[in-house]
Amino acid sequence: MTAQEKDYRNKKDLSFINDIKSMAVIGTSKKRNFFFLRNHFATFKGPIYAVNPSISEISDFPSENIYPSVKDIPGEVDFAFITVPKNKILGIIDDCVVKKVKLVSIFTAEFSDAGTKEGIELELELLKRANNVVRFLGPNGMGLFYPKKGIQWRGKFPTEAGNIGFVAQSGGICNIAIYTAKELGFHFSKVFSFGNGTDLDVVDLISFFENDPETNIILCYVEGVKEGRGHDLMSAIARTTKPIALLKGGKSEIGSNAVQTHTASIAGNTKIWKSVFKQNPIMEVNSLEQLLHIAHLIDCYGIKKIENVAVFSISGGYGVVLVDLLQEAGLNIPNFSPEIQKKLDEQFFIRGTSSRNPLDAAAQLFQGDSIRRIIDIALSDKKIDCLVMDLPSYYFDPRYFFTPIENFEEIIIDTLCLGHKYNKPLIPIIQRTHTPEERRRVSKILAAKKVPIFGDPLEVIPLLPIISEYYTKKTQNT
Repeated sequence: MTAQEKDYRNKKDLSFINDIKSMAVIGTSKKRNFFFLRNHFATFKGPIYAVNPSISEISDFPSENIYPSVKDIPGEVDFAFITVPKNKILGIIDDCVVKKVKLVSIFTAEFSDAGTKEGIELELELLKRANNVVRFLGPNGMGLFYPKKGIQWRGKFPTEAGNIGFVAQSGGICNIAIYTAKELGFHFSKVFSFGNGTDLDVVDLISFFENDPETNIILCYVEGVKEGRGHDLMSAIARTTKPIALLKGGKSEIGSNAVQTHTASIAGNTKIWKSVFKQNPIMEVNSLEQLLHIAHLIDCYGIKKIENVAVFSISGGYGVVLVDLLQEAGLNIPNFSPEIQKKLDEQFFIRGTSSRNPLDAAAQLFQGDSIRRIIDIALSDKKIDCLVMDLPSYYFDPRYFFTPIENFEEIIIDTLCLGHKYNKPLIPIIQRTHTPEERRRVSKILAAKKVPIFGDPLEVIPLLPIISEYYTKKTQNT
């Protein structure tokens, strides 16, 4: 990297992103049925312009907002989404520089990701033409999703804004993450799909999120970094005070080769990346689902040291399975403190139940609010850091009861919120049995109360030691 390129990289001020007020979609075309324009137009909270010299009319879009060039737009343009053929990109960037567009997303692909000398050189020319005036995401990326401003490249993205930021090289992974987060019950502050990362890359965007008042948790999907940026990435992670979790793509030999054809990043030596995770306060996960689940957990309960777990089960057999999985993950299932155990013994009155850890409630689940009292007592034990319980979804469907139970759902919902009373994670495993509509309904109620639910213990148990280790590293570094 030349001295000029280093100087260019070090001058990136992205604070303007939170003040985006206007945007343009450049290259919008009838061939795609104006896909990106329509998606943004449906939600963007400000003036939006269509730019295409061959089009003067678009159905259901104001004709006065259609221009042949971004330079012809009378007002300011803060953000532009560019979807034009590769051979027109440089001219468009030149126009954006003249117009002083602050940020652009380049959807167009086949630059360095094509693996050709021409593509690599064109990408470097893009950087030169932007001339430290226009910041850009891509090429070969989806750009910016910002629900608070209504910036969305796809339809039916959630319009609610959350406090979790996501940086990813893959647009497809961003799509899955955004839709899945909505289903899980949390939302993003912003999502950046930066593709090849020619200008803005994971280093810049982590640094942005660290200073972003709208973001409390940072998630990353990274395939690799450009040559010379490894140390900058380490520095950015070390400076970050917010919880940060990262999914590394291309750790296998074949996966590393795939990275070259996807975003032309340097996947790097696996041992080096392992060293990165070991030496820095960052949570490494192994799948997109884990990345989203760990964000949900932290959003609900924060960062905790989790070593000793209480297990509560409706089925003795399922409780045994939970204990096995927890111990395999390196967690303890200790006896309760003597005074707590005495209180618990007093709460169990049906044969076939067990008041010891793991707690086995069996049919006592239906005895008024005794379950709420049991879990309340268990969580009050200072030895216990977390409680994991199982509860099949059909228990929320009264059709499965012999007789109606008054206020049963209200009691269970209240019980599942007890973790917040003690500032300890209470993690319900609500199995995906054949009442999916009830499970989804209850999950929305609990999400609003900051209680994450899981359908499989393996969705959450492996994440507990990762959070705990991160807590230890952060504590040691402060």
